This record gives sequence, structure tokens and C-alpha cells, in this order.
Amino acid sequence: MKLVVATNFDDSLLEELKKYPEVKYIFGSFKRTITGHGRAGFIIPDIKEEQFKNHISIAHSYGIKFLYTMNTNTLLGKEYDAEFIGKVMKEIDKLVSLGVDGFIIAVPFLIRLIRSEYPDLEVSASSFSRIHNVREVEEYANLGVNTIIMHEDANRDFKLLKEIASLSKTNKFDVELILNNSCLYGCPFRLTHDGISSITSMVNGVNDVWFEYPILLCATDVLNDPVNLIRSRWIRPEDIKYYEEIGINRFKIAGRNKKTEWILNVVKAFTERMYEGDLLDLVSYPQGRAATKAIQMVNGPSSYSVLTKVKIDNTKFPEGWIKFFLTNDCDTRSCKECKYCDIIAERVITIDGEPFKTDKWNIRQSYPINLIPKFKENGIKKGNQ
Repeated sequence: MKLVVATNFDDSLLEELKKYPEVKYIFGSFKRTITGHGRAGFIIPDIKEEQFKNHISIAHSYGIKFLYTMNTNTLLGKEYDAEFIGKVMKEIDKLVSLGVDGFIIAVPFLIRLIRSEYPDLEVSASSFSRIHNVREVEEYANLGVNTIIMHEDANRDFKLLKEIASLSKTNKFDVELILNNSCLYGCPFRLTHDGISSITSMVNGVNDVWFEYPILLCATDVLNDPVNLIRSRWIRPEDIKYYEEIGINRFKIAGRNKKTEWILNVVKAFTERMYEGDLLDLVSYPQGRAATKAIQMVNGPSSYSVLTKVKIDNTKFPEGWIKFFLTNDCDTRSCKECKYCDIIAERVITIDGEPFKTDKWNIRQSYPINLIPKFKENGIKKGNQ
């Protein structure tokens, strides 16, 4: 197993990560950058250049490489601006001088820009590239990436993953899966969210907001149907072996905005390949954390507060539950017709201490889009997502 772990630039995180030989990389970025990246600037640490350089140096001393996230999903059309391209190249040069070992990139233009000047640097195609079929994998491999980070929605498509794992062996690239995002499967808000994250992490982007509104819409879907938490494409520590069996052994732990203790708990669980607790301890779950706080801060509907009371007992998943996805194709089957995740949800989810029952869940919350303009700077103290 090779782990690629989010860093919050706390040097004490590295002191603990060095104890795990599985941790081969950390990844992160500055708060706001000329290109933007894959996390809203207001939720990640604001670090200085010297701290950044020192953090990478410490990581290197422990044999851990650093990948810089330049994974915006848009450059706002500035690819046409020679002056802008020059500024981007200058930033890349500076980052290389500070010690970065590679980049995580979503926009093909940036992949080729880096490859043209630094042919030996490691480049990963970001999950923001939304790669989820063989042809897209081939195209990004042809662009010159070393690693393909798959779209989270592909995490339980074992037929696809097996084919891509085989392709990676002959074409000499790694396949990487994200372990612990709780994004909705088939999320209609995902591309919008990618865009919001990108433009709110740009120096000259949207800098006067404090909450990513697509999470509000996502939380609404979870509130109306908690089974969506089971449909989400996280991977349990106990299920890593099924991916290794098809030839995938590189995995990412997300959480650049998380505290050190949280990140280390996730690393421990996945390296031990088991977790006897609430699965939501390991996944991002902004639906029940960031969203509920933000809604409360703008006096939104109180119905969302129940999401803070959801637990998923990781010990109650049936042995081999993931094998269902080895032979069933979620891309061509309706969740309403299938209901496998509904069955699992009733076994593992409790809400406010009570077992969850799909036929008794009757919350129907409309999307409160009227709240979105309230998520602008207004003096309210912001919480971590």
C-alpha cells in the first residue's frame, strides 16, 4: 500500500507520519494562488513561504515526497494571456526551488506547461479531471502524467478499475483512488463545487465568501435520503484488499483542512486495515459538519441539525459487503430499483441513537437557495469544513 496524505503544514503531523512506511507522499498548497486549486482558500491554513519550504524539507528527511496541488478546474480563459502564462511559469519555478517533488493538476494545459519545462517532475492527473472511463485514462496518460487519480464515482466500478489497472502496467503509470471523500454518488452539484473551490482559491478570484454553497445542496440530498451516505464512494479500511487484488495499491487520504489528530486517526485506520467505530470519523462528511454550522450561522432551517447525529457503525457492515459491486453495474441500474445500499444503511446507520429505517424517514427539505447570498463576508467567524 502506498498512501498519499493531505498535509495541514503542522510539522508535528510529519513526526507521526514518519512512523508509517506506507506514507510515501503528502500534498498541499498555499491558501490562495495565481491558478487556484482544489480547496476553497478560506478553509486551508495560511502559511508563509519559509514555513512551506521547511515543512517540505522535514518531509524529505523522513523519505516522504511532496506534491503541490495546482488542481484548479479552470483558468478562466487566461490561457490566451501570454503575461498570465509567464506568471504561472514563474510560480512553478519558485515552487520547484522550494522543494516540491511534483504537481497534482486537473487542466491539461497546465500538465503540458509543466511537462515542457520539467519533464522529470512527477505529475498526477487530479480527481478534478473527473476521469472515469478507459479512453479518458488513455488521453491523460498520453499527456504525460505519472499518476491517474480516478473520479470518486469510479471507486466501486471494479470492471472499469480492473481494466485500468491492467492498462497502467503496460503504459507505466500509477492508478490512485481517494479513500475518504463523502461526495454524493452521481452528484449533480459536483462540477459546480469544483468550480467554486477553484475560483475561491485564486488570488484574483472570488474572495469575499466563507462557505461553498454546493455543500448546502449536497447536505439537502443527504438529509432527505441518508442512504446517500452509503452510496457515496468512500472505501473502508477493511476493503482495501479488494482493490489490491485487482492491481491498485496507491490511495489518497483527503483532509487538507483537517486537524492533525483527525488526519492521523485516518492514517492509522487505513494502515491497520480496520476501524472499530463510526465510519464518519474517517470521511470528510461536510454535509453534517460544515453545512450544519453554516446553516445555523445564517439562521437557516433547523431540520439540518439531525445530520450531526448520524453515525455509521463500521463494525456492522456484512463481511464481503463490497463484493456486490464486483458483479453489479451501478452506472446502468437505478438506485430506486436496486436498493442494495438501502439494505446496508439499515444495518449500519443510527440517527440520534436510533436505528435508521428507510420507510420511516419522512424529512423532505427543499433546497434553500435563498441562503446562498448570505454566505458572503459579514463578520461571522467561520468554522472549518
